[in-house]
Amino acid sequence: MAQAGAANIQDGVTMDLAHLNQSSISTNGSTVTLGPGLRWGQVYTMLTAYGLAIPGGRSAEVGVGGYLLGGGSSYFIDHGFGCDNVIAYEIVLASGDLLNVTAQAHVDLFKALKGGSSNFGIVTSFTLRTFELKGIWGGNIFYPADRTVDQQLKAFNHFSGNPDYDDNAAVQMSISFSPSVGVVFVNQPFYALPLVNPPALHPFTDIQPQLGNTTALNTLAAFAVAGGALSPGGSRQMTWALSFENDLRTLHALYAAFNASVASIARVANISWSLTLEPIPMAFLRASARLGGNMLGVPSNPGGNSLVLCDSSFSWNNENDTAIVRSAGLKLLGDITKSAEQLGTFTRWVDLNHADFTQDPIASYGSTNQAFLQNVSRKYDPTHIFQRAVPGGFKVGLKRR
Repeated sequence: MAQAGAANIQDGVTMDLAHLNQSSISTNGSTVTLGPGLRWGQVYTMLTAYGLAIPGGRSAEVGVGGYLLGGGSSYFIDHGFGCDNVIAYEIVLASGDLLNVTAQAHVDLFKALKGGSSNFGIVTSFTLRTFELKGIWGGNIFYPADRTVDQQLKAFNHFSGNPDYDDNAAVQMSISFSPSVGVVFVNQPFYALPLVNPPALHPFTDIQPQLGNTTALNTLAAFAVAGGALSPGGSRQMTWALSFENDLRTLHALYAAFNASVASIARVANISWSLTLEPIPMAFLRASARLGGNMLGVPSNPGGNSLVLCDSSFSWNNENDTAIVRSAGLKLLGDITKSAEQLGTFTRWVDLNHADFTQDPIASYGSTNQAFLQNVSRKYDPTHIFQRAVPGGFKVGLKRR
């Protein structure tokens, strides 16, 4: 997560897990074991040689550990969240004990690690189910916003809510502003078979005019590299997340709020200002439940509709601009939230992997799930090392006794 103190600490001790970058595939290829120090581009490259894949990050530079512990959405609709595919964890507790955690051993901790973040110990390996992947099709398509907005939002709404959803298809839709280009749409269609421009994605590929189109048959590793290139590192960054029911009125309100926000940051040097919309169709939610579920508390039948996950990506260079950007970013979050609440489409779930430090994603999992996580924390970390001595990240909300 792009939050100061989440992965390091000032005047404290940082445990660098980068060298825990081991990987091994089982003899029959049905599972893979990964160290938390790996990045998803490395994982995809390794698995491609075997014709295999797992649900993972959309950017090659995203780390394995944080992604899986925070839930992890991916390209693969029929495989749910990344955490749904973990079948074993190796974890070091605050006591120094090393546990192998599965659905049969330390069952409560196994459940808690599926979205409970770094609240229980240091995970030193993850074992996940694999699946065959023969190839993919996808890329980035760029469009002028003012000439295509109605087509874009209608396509997204229909695609997300299609009762005959094609489980091989996925898309991310970004609305982006930069001073040199203005406001554009950047769509990233994805298909989990080597089929050029499949019919399920025509609602996006047919939109005209297009400013550029990089779609092609490709490997998952190369696709993740291209996805990461849209958000290069080296800048200050702010992210937040919210979710709402798939609804065309809400999408239009979001676009209007985004456009209105541009004026407040347009003069910030080297600003990149972007919202990304990700469909979470019913097929995805059913797959997650079929695989055993998780702690995220995502509504399983949100008013009979699919969900939309919206996350921000705001980047800039100068520390002196931080207050301006953060103020504008939080106002935009508030404006979209207010619109969704007024339209009756707001949902409480906050994606931990993209949440801002002013948000409380673990509380958004619901009171029952949060209480479960608190009890697991008390059991496996009775001295509260990972709640109080490790201040970074999002905590389970234990009260001092």
